Amino acid sequence: MHSINNSDGYSIGIDIGGTFTDCVVTDSRGQSVTTKALSTSDDPVRGVRAALSRLAEGMGRDSASLLTHTRRFSHGTTIGTNAVLEHRGARVGLVTTAGHGDTLAMMRGRGRVAGRPVEDVFRVQGSLPRPLIVPGAVLEVQERVDRSGAVVVALDAPQVRDELRRFIARHDLDAVAVVLLWSFVNPVHERLITQLVAEVSSETYISSSVNVSPRLGEFERMVATVINAYVGPVSGRYMGRLAEELKDGGLTTPLLIMQSNGGVLPAVEAVAAPLGTIDSGPAGGLAGVRELAEAAGHDRVITSDMGGTSFDIGLIVDGAPVMAEEKVIDRHTYRLTHLDVRSVACGGGTIARRDSVTGAMRVGPDSAGSDPGPACYGRGGTQPTVTDADVVLGLIRPESFLEGRMQLDPELSRAAVGRLAAQLGLTQEETAAGIVNINNMRAATLIHQQTVERGLDPRDFRLYAYGGAGPVHAFGFAAEAGVREVIIPLGNGASTLSAYGITVADTLHCVEVERTVKAPFDDGNLVNAVDEAVRRVRAASERAGTAATAVRISVHALMRFEQQLANAVEIPVPLPAQRGTGALLLKRFNTEYARRYGAGGTNVRGTAEVFALRAEARVSSDVPPGTQGARRDDAGAAHTCEVYWPTIHRWLVTDVHNQATLDRAGQVSGPALVELSHTTVCVPPGATVFNGPHGHLTLHLPDPSAPCYNAPDAGVAR
Repeated sequence: MHSINNSDGYSIGIDIGGTFTDCVVTDSRGQSVTTKALSTSDDPVRGVRAALSRLAEGMGRDSASLLTHTRRFSHGTTIGTNAVLEHRGARVGLVTTAGHGDTLAMMRGRGRVAGRPVEDVFRVQGSLPRPLIVPGAVLEVQERVDRSGAVVVALDAPQVRDELRRFIARHDLDAVAVVLLWSFVNPVHERLITQLVAEVSSETYISSSVNVSPRLGEFERMVATVINAYVGPVSGRYMGRLAEELKDGGLTTPLLIMQSNGGVLPAVEAVAAPLGTIDSGPAGGLAGVRELAEAAGHDRVITSDMGGTSFDIGLIVDGAPVMAEEKVIDRHTYRLTHLDVRSVACGGGTIARRDSVTGAMRVGPDSAGSDPGPACYGRGGTQPTVTDADVVLGLIRPESFLEGRMQLDPELSRAAVGRLAAQLGLTQEETAAGIVNINNMRAATLIHQQTVERGLDPRDFRLYAYGGAGPVHAFGFAAEAGVREVIIPLGNGASTLSAYGITVADTLHCVEVERTVKAPFDDGNLVNAVDEAVRRVRAASERAGTAATAVRISVHALMRFEQQLANAVEIPVPLPAQRGTGALLLKRFNTEYARRYGAGGTNVRGTAEVFALRAEARVSSDVPPGTQGARRDDAGAAHTCEVYWPTIHRWLVTDVHNQATLDRAGQVSGPALVELSHTTVCVPPGATVFNGPHGHLTLHLPDPSAPCYNAPDAGVAR
């Protein structure tokens, strides 16, 4: 039983993953307790209830008592993501300016292969992604606003009202996406149409580009608005039902929903813009690492989250997480500011098979998920997964998985891997090692894409490894990427770090203003644009009921060289903007551009410009950086087992520790396994692991040039 302080109320975070639903509770001192429950894809709320019950039980409480003493409840949901990927969204119709009804269907030139593996780019035949709107459900209205915001063709409201009534009824629409040309400059017509939709069909969900993505780029803006409409009704029903059940269960504080920009919003606001919830779980992990890394003084960090389904990485450079504007889901490209978290399908549940064309082993992208899950789960899965390979190799011991609460069947793993081994003509161990090594190579490749391709050296970074499978495999993918220091954040809490990040995330409102100001900057125009961005974001925060004194506002200028659509740079704007701000921005831009793309590049590119401003209003969660709650004093002693280490293809006698024996030893050298209640830290030969500050575990990997993997003969098994 875990005991943490609740004098000022608990903070709870829940993250629903493809395999497990993770739950974290933190007290006013930052001490936390974690738990995991299998996700329930048919009814995610049931998985949330199960995780809460298990968490309360571990604390010696019931769910009602826990919720009653909770001051902050945050949640990361996959409802929107699943609705798009599984094509279970709303029946959406599109309303747009006359002459632009084909924009969504025409896509950009790369629309057929956006977000697909590189081998798909060169296929002779391809296909368009499944449309997000009802076929033919496009209403073109007679209106026009020019690029300066002047009304060229006025909107005939009575006529459009009649057209909307017939349009919604004819296509039996659940939602309407409204995207007019240049509406982000002058929204008068778009706001009028949203009012008319509400008048003719009060139950129809309305998604307006002015609210969702008010930025230049007609196609990306339209995609963002349509996806928002597509996931809006199902997201709203889910969040409303969850909020109601939590309230009935004793929660007295509003439900907060994690956003992909790294902050949370009240559920009532998230329902209005559910696009921001897509991929919010991985964003939660990066938000959590940001808090922990700042407390530990780590300003260059690679975040790596390996769960049951995917491997997600992000970057923290000079203390700030790297952001991105464009995002792709199911080959649909849209524009929304978010934490730049990239994913690849190489988690613990990733399935391995023999490629029918090449005859070689292929790992992924398919996943066994939680149902049926890996073969060793005993839930009907028969295909070998990465977790099954871990069991065969001994990296995961079935009797200690989730502290023995979930029994794994090693014979089912050996049978699944054995069938693949027979197809490949390899031994069972060689096949299992190949599965793990290929999976680690794919993870390392993603790390290189995020660092080397940005001009960054991964050897200059620490790697934070979390998720249920992250600490198990970090020794492999970190070494392959060239990283030598791995942090297992919060020790056992690493397996639920995304839920922890959701717990500590600040409330965050983000507003973007599209404005073009060219160098040499006119301070008057620049100050007016900055002031407008600040006013808008402050108003958004005040509408949520936030006291002005609690809000921290920041502004970034999005800058580039004129007519250069790539290589945009974010430059912080000192507040308040005043005379001399323009010259300071230009100096910072030239310095940052040269750092990223090489000295001399600024001399040949021409005129710099600010093309947009991003303003953020942040309210602190007041949850202190975490530490693990009081650990149980396990009296067990360290013992040994046999592990087939995939990096050296040898069976070795390997020490087995738990947190208590690691605490007593202070430092453990490989080969070793450190078994925590929700994950295992694999320490290869030549590596060491020890307790670091703030409750983290630190894994030091050996230099690749050293003969570190040649373990003493005395340790060789079999």
